[in-house]
Order: sequence, then structure tokens, then C-alpha cells
Amino acid sequence: MAAYKLILLPTDPLCPPLNCEQLAAELQAIKLIGEPVALDDDVFYPTGDHFLQLISFLGCSPMIELHPPADPATLSADSAAGKFCHLFLCCTASLVLRADSQCSPPRCPGCRQPVTDWKTAIAAWQKNPAQADWACKHCGYSGQLTDLSFRKTAGFGHTFIEIRGIYPSEAVPTEALLTALQRLSDGPWKTIYIKE
Repeated sequence: MAAYKLILLPTDPLCPPLNCEQLAAELQAIKLIGEPVALDDDVFYPTGDHFLQLISFLGCSPMIELHPPADPATLSADSAAGKFCHLFLCCTASLVLRADSQCSPPRCPGCRQPVTDWKTAIAAWQKNPAQADWACKHCGYSGQLTDLSFRKTAGFGHTFIEIRGIYPSEAVPTEALLTALQRLSDGPWKTIYIKE
């Protein structure tokens, strides 16, 4: 089952992966996340005491559930569906594209035209990561697939902080959180909103 997610990731797609244990320790120190909870073959983090000070919710009265269900039988299904706010950390040596299932075509950085064959280029890159070169059919711009502008519906990276249970554009990280993350990676972070 697909869930809505707010994902934070370094702005530079080539930023080396962070150590997930160090990332978790920093996020616990600033109280964005609580203690890890085992879930199937993974671990998630419930929201910490300062989650609502570090993630700013927009709108008049957003409906958010911060507590995991008490019933262990429903925990896995509710996590997969994003029925409550909780976080997953992903730190991988391989470059990964995280994208919304209904992602709009990215734009060429040269001419800003939509790149209609982007899925074919991404599929080829996923089969052979060395094949990251890309050229625009409209203006001839040539570069890497990581140069494509997906706006806030997709992003390349090695490190992802995934917050489930947040609808697109419903929340944004505060400056305090972005500053803490920038200290860890020596560079700025951005947000994307996806359903996957």
C-alpha cells in the first residue's frame, strides 16, 4: 500500500551517504525522533518531543496522528499506509532516485522544456549506474540525469529522512532542523513530497 511521505535529503545528489547511526543519534539529540521501534525486517522512529517544533504544519488545522497504534497486529499495515507520523532513515552507498508514482516529467536545466523520455533514461541508468549521461532533445544540453529538475516530486541521493503520514505540501522543515542537518552533511538539504 502506498503512503504519503515528506522526504528530506541533501540538495547535492552526490553528497556522500551519512552514517545512519550518527544521523539517528543527532535526530534523537534534537528530539525530532524517539527510540527505534522494530517493524517487520526494518526499524522506524516515532516522533520525538520536539517534532512539532522542527516540522511546521501548514493550514488551519491539519489532522495528524503522532502515536503508533497500540495493537501490534495493525502496526505494520498502519505504517505502510502512513496512518501516523513516523520516520525511517535510509543511508545507501548507491545513488537512488526517490520519486512520486505520479511524478510529472522533469524539466531540462538548459531550456526548461519537459523531458518526456525521462522514465526510459532512468530505467537504463538503474540497469547500468555508469550510464548517467543525458542530452536534451530540444536544446542539446548535455549533463547527468541528476541535473534534471523534478521540483518537489523526486530527488536523487544517498541519504533520506522519510516522514510518513504527511500529505503533499502539508508540512515543511523549520530552519532549526535544516541547520542541524546542514551541519551533518556540510551542505544544504531540500524536501520532496511523494506517494510510494
